[in-house]
Amino acid sequence: VSQSRYIVFGRFNPPTVGHEKLLKSAKRISSGGDIKIYRSRTQDPKKNPLDPSKKVGYMKKMFPEFEDNIINDPDMKSIFNVLVTANEDGYTNVNIVVGSDRQAEIQNLANKYNGKFYQYNEIKVIPTGTFDSEKDISGISSGMMRKTAADNNFREFKRSVPKTIDEVDARKLFNELRKAMGFKENVKEDYDL
Repeated sequence: VSQSRYIVFGRFNPPTVGHEKLLKSAKRISSGGDIKIYRSRTQDPKKNPLDPSKKVGYMKKMFPEFEDNIINDPDMKSIFNVLVTANEDGYTNVNIVVGSDRQAEIQNLANKYNGKFYQYNEIKVIPTGTFDSEKDISGISSGMMRKTAADNNFREFKRSVPKTIDEVDARKLFNELRKAMGFKENVKEDYDL
């Protein structure tokens, strides 16, 4: 077992082109090391509308390069569960790659339980841009995507998903997001006259 595991932990609700950059940053930072990608299992209509398992399905389509790294384990409810498991797997160092909007929260939680529930020599939390509440470097966030879905604006929504996902899957994601947020599923069609 390699001594250091790289963990990406986020809400991915919904996954965006910004998250694609996050994963590519994690790969670069890890220099080919062991990367595990977890998404939060929290679900609510406002900030976390997508079902955790459906999210994984879309993530695997959007980020095919990381398909084997994306973990769908119902027991991994929080970063805490992820850290306990990595330690039980024999890792003594852990690097958590997150959006900078989550850095302080994850750093505090990770350090708080070190020595109590898991024993790491080093816990590093590495921020790589902002992906949820504010715009990342490309101007895309999950919050903005939820807003375009709420506004029934598929054209704007489609610009926020990676090119690896086709029109059909982008529309499915758009409709599932709308439905989970309590809106009707229909997509307003764009006609070029």
